[in-house]
Amino acid sequence: MKKLLLLLTIITYVSCDLTQNQNITGFINEDDSKSEIVVRLADSYLAGNFDIAREYFSPDGKHYFNNLEFDVDGIIDGYNSHSLIFKDIKHNDRKVYTGFFTDGSIQTYHDFNWSATSIITGKEYNYPCHCRWVWEEEKIVSTTCYVDPAAIFEEAAIYAESQN
Repeated sequence: MKKLLLLLTIITYVSCDLTQNQNITGFINEDDSKSEIVVRLADSYLAGNFDIAREYFSPDGKHYFNNLEFDVDGIIDGYNSHSLIFKDIKHNDRKVYTGFFTDGSIQTYHDFNWSATSIITGKEYNYPCHCRWVWEEEKIVSTTCYVDPAAIFEEAAIYAESQN
């Protein structure tokens, strides 16, 4: 009987403590449909064709590559151009997880180490990346990817010069 009373006391204490915790702001999930969609989008980028993003992006969404702002067509064209400049593009140590917050916002996070080899110069690149995908209902309304753009800009300039 003492054990049952102790168990009921512990359950009551824990349940009260959870309901009064004002610091809970949401939860993270890595096995959900939004994370799966971001994995699908990332895989399409790696395959060299990011056009599938149109299915998931809000038509009036804003997308950022560091501090550069793009519309849907601009970001898709930009990511598709990477396959013209690099080969063996990879997302090493990829982690994708979605935050469902108590204010109703939903954001998927995509962390990885980007690596690729320049088609023109043969240089190999590897650097960390962090991307955030902001959802409203079932559409992605904004993306932001933070990366060191030096290699991409350098190789893009060499590629553009080779096309002249």
